[in-house]
Amino acid sequence: MRRTLLLLGLVACGHKASADGADGSSPSAIASSSASSLPTDVATPTVKVGPPRKDPRAEPGPKLAAIALEVPVWEKASRGSRKMGMLHIGAVVKRKSETPASKEGCAGGFYEIEPRGFVCVGEEATLDVNHPIALAAKVQPDLTKPLPYRYAFVRAVAPQYLRIPNKAEQEKSEFKLKEHLEVFAKTGRDLAKTSNGANDLSLPYFPTQSPKTSELRYAELFGASLGNSDKDGYDVLPPWLASGKRTIPNVATFKVPPASIFADRVRRHTGLAFVAAYSGGPGADERGFGLTSDLRLVPLTKMKPESGSPWHGIDVTGDLPLPFAFVRVDCKKGSDGSACPKMYVERGDKLEAEGKTLPFRSTLLLTGKVKKVGEARYREVKGGGYVRAKDVGVVYEPDEKPGAFKRNEKWIDVSIEQQTLTLWEGSKPVWTTLVSTGQDGMKDPTTSKATVRGMFRIRDKHATNTMDSNEKSGERSEEEGKTLRRGAGGFELRDVPYVQYFEAGYALHVAYWHDVFGTPRSHGCINLSPADGLKIFGWTEPQLPEGWHVINAGIGTPDGTVISVHR
Repeated sequence: MRRTLLLLGLVACGHKASADGADGSSPSAIASSSASSLPTDVATPTVKVGPPRKDPRAEPGPKLAAIALEVPVWEKASRGSRKMGMLHIGAVVKRKSETPASKEGCAGGFYEIEPRGFVCVGEEATLDVNHPIALAAKVQPDLTKPLPYRYAFVRAVAPQYLRIPNKAEQEKSEFKLKEHLEVFAKTGRDLAKTSNGANDLSLPYFPTQSPKTSELRYAELFGASLGNSDKDGYDVLPPWLASGKRTIPNVATFKVPPASIFADRVRRHTGLAFVAAYSGGPGADERGFGLTSDLRLVPLTKMKPESGSPWHGIDVTGDLPLPFAFVRVDCKKGSDGSACPKMYVERGDKLEAEGKTLPFRSTLLLTGKVKKVGEARYREVKGGGYVRAKDVGVVYEPDEKPGAFKRNEKWIDVSIEQQTLTLWEGSKPVWTTLVSTGQDGMKDPTTSKATVRGMFRIRDKHATNTMDSNEKSGERSEEEGKTLRRGAGGFELRDVPYVQYFEAGYALHVAYWHDVFGTPRSHGCINLSPADGLKIFGWTEPQLPEGWHVINAGIGTPDGTVISVHR
C-alpha cells in the first residue's frame, strides 16, 4: 500500500471482483429477506455529513488554495511542527487572517486556516483562489456520497496523456490502436454500460442521486458534469486544454519533461477516479478522454465504469436484538445445492436441511445456542431450526471490551471469524454490517495477508488515498484464474474512499472493486461497502474539517475512535 504524506505503507488491500445475488424467499425466522432493504432509521446527528459544499470561492472572507497534490497543514507556523493533516490539490479553505503568522522557513508566509493549523504559501499553496492550477483541479471529492468520484477500471494498457493528443500522437503512443478502436466501435459502448450502485441508494445520511447511474450518458459515467448539452454528455474543454497545448505544469508524481505528451502508462485492472470527461474532437479522432484527480487524461475507450456495491449495513438501535446473523454465503447459479445456506431441523440425532435456500445477506434472529454435529457447528434460530455456523456472520456483544464501553464513548468492534463490524456508543450497538478482512484469516499478519488483531485507535483519516502492492511474479489473477507473468502482479487502486488507518498500514476503507462483503478478501485491511464507508467515516473521530483531505488524530484534535479487532 502506498501511504500519502504521513506513513510508509506496510500492507495492501484488494483486487477487483464481483458477486451475483441469490434469489429466494424468507422463512419466518428471518428478520428481513434483504438486509439492504431494511428500514434504516440512522441516528443522523452522529453522522456529520451535510449537503454538498457550495463553491468556496464565492464565500466571503480571505481564503487560500492548494496547488500541489499534497499540501501539509502544520500545527504551528513552522515546518518543524507536527502535521495536523493535508489539503488536496484544488481545495479552497478559509483563512483566519489577511496577514501571515510567520515567514520563517516559508517565503510566502504561514497562514492560519479554518478551523485550525497553518499552511505555507508558495509552491504548494496560493492566496489566489483563481490560480490556473486551482481552477483546473476545482472538482473536489464529494464527501456526501458513498463514491466521492466517478470510478472506472482499465480494460487495456493506456497512456496517461498530459493534453488532448492528436490522431498521430495516439498511434505512436498506443500499441495496436487501430485494432483496439475497431473492436470498440463494435462493442465498446455496450461494455461501458453499468447498473445502479452505491450512489443510487436512498438512505437518510446522503442525498439521493438523480439521475440514476443506469440513466447517465456515456461521458457522465466517467466524471462529466450532469446536464451538458453534448449528446454524450462531454464537458467543454477548459482553457488550460482548449488550445491543444497544456498551459499548466504536470502535477502528477510521475515527472516528465515539459514537452512530453504523456506521463506514464496505466496497466490493466487499475482503478481510476475521474473528475471530468472531454471529447477530443475531429483532431483526436472523436475519442473521449477522462480527467483523473491528478490532472492526467486517459482514453475512455480503454475504461469500464464501476458503480460500486449497493450493499450497506443496518441500524440496530431499535428492535433487532443481539445476537443475530447475516447470511453471508451466496448460493451460486448452477450449484448442486450442497454449499447453499439453508435452515436445518432436528430429526433424531441428526440435523437435516429443509426449505428453500436462505437469501444472501438476509438476517436471522438467534438464540445464542450452538450445536455441534460431527465436525460441523450449527446456530439455533429463534422460532425453531438451525443454520450452519459457516454460512452466517454473527453480530454479538464481544467478551473483551475496551474502556470506551464503560465510558459511554464510541468504539468499533470487528470480528474476523464472523466478518462483521459493529459501531457501539458505550454499551449500546448502533450500526452493524458485513465486511471483508484479510484473506488469510487468523494467520500471523506479519507474514501473511491477515488483518492485525488487538485494541487500536483511528490514527489518521483520508477522504481518499491510493493503494497498491509490490510486483509479485507467479501471483494468480482472481479476475482471470490464471498465473500472471513476471511484472504483472499486484494492483493499483487510486482514490480509494474513506480510508481510516488504525495500525501501521492497516485501515478501514471502501472497496469499490468487489461485492463479496462477508467473505475474507483483502490483503490485510478491512474492506467496507461504499455506503458503510461513508457512514463510518462520518461517525468516527476526529472529524475531517471542511475542505481538508486528511486529518490526524490527537494533534489539536480529539483522539481517534477506538477499534477492537479480534477473532
